[in-house]
Amino acid sequence: MNSLVKFAVASIAGLGLGVFSAQSLIDGYGGLFNKSSGPWTSWPTAGTRSSNPYVRAHYLTHDRLPISQFEINELEARVDDSGAQLDGNCTYDIKGPMPKTRWWSLYNFSSDSGSQTSLPKRAGIGSQQVFYQTDGSFHIKLSNEPQTGNWLIPTGDDELVLVLRHYNPGRSISNQFRFENLPTITKRDCR
Repeated sequence: MNSLVKFAVASIAGLGLGVFSAQSLIDGYGGLFNKSSGPWTSWPTAGTRSSNPYVRAHYLTHDRLPISQFEINELEARVDDSGAQLDGNCTYDIKGPMPKTRWWSLYNFSSDSGSQTSLPKRAGIGSQQVFYQTDGSFHIKLSNEPQTGNWLIPTGDDELVLVLRHYNPGRSISNQFRFENLPTITKRDCR
């Protein structure tokens, strides 16, 4: 009977370790299948033949499909520049130069919301809708409170994910995934 208990304990421990390690790889911990720059993370093999089950699972657990990296470069941010988790109860300034792409978009979703079908109207913004600064940069505010200028509404109360997509990116963005001049994400205040 003693060996049966040991086998059961070892099996449960092995199963738990397997689930934990798989979830860690799916979430991108360790940087084995993703590339990061500041708060932004990209999955370079997404949408390619060399994509693996962990990368596909990363997208599918958030009700998204991997995108072809040859036409669209997608980056996501779950933290701000200080490394703190993005919170829907806080106001953030997202600033940066205009990306070297034909078109770009920025949207947010809540990582705990299972489905993205009920996003508010102002959950995303595209390069043709943004008001630019005189130097060509942009300043977008992510807040539950109404804001002047470029304003996004958080889709949830906690654990937000920002997704920045570059459509037909220039070589400086897509070449070897060496990201330059990505937007900063700065927390202003929380309610």
